[in-house]
Amino acid sequence: KADVAVLVIDASIGPADQDGAIAGEAEKAGWGIVIAANKWDLMKEKGPDFYKRFDDELRRQMKFLEYAPILHISAATGERATKVLEMVDKVAAARSRRVPTGELNRFVQQITAEHPPKSPGRRAVRVLYAAQTGTEPPTFVFFTNVATEFHFSYERYLVNRLREQFQLEGTPIRLHVRR
Repeated sequence: KADVAVLVIDASIGPADQDGAIAGEAEKAGWGIVIAANKWDLMKEKGPDFYKRFDDELRRQMKFLEYAPILHISAATGERATKVLEMVDKVAAARSRRVPTGELNRFVQQITAEHPPKSPGRRAVRVLYAAQTGTEPPTFVFFTNVATEFHFSYERYLVNRLREQFQLEGTPIRLHVRR
């Protein structure tokens, strides 16, 4: 049992298959996730912009963790090691954050007006209201007029917008749709 998992990756070799399996289990369990790229002191010789290439490659290999913050640390030198606990605290707070229903519904009304959900049939889908039904991880229910599920791309859009608006960094978000 954990609230936040710190996935330590050897920066000199990148993520292994086992890292992906462990991260997948943590995500499935609803834990917050922080990625710590260790041995960063060995990567400094690759140039000041190497971290961008490293992060892009890491995100490509672990697409399902696009929400997890990446920290570049060195356990040997202690460089940025204190940032790990700061980020764990931040992710734990995000994981237990409760969004007021009124604020959530105003936000949902705004984003569904800008980008309405696609209809699986002839009738247009309207999100009538939404509510947060749980924390750890944040869980939201969207009540609609006809749909019982959203297209995966629309669900990803909603999750990304919720994460951005309510500072839910590092935590998975669960969505449910009810007619």
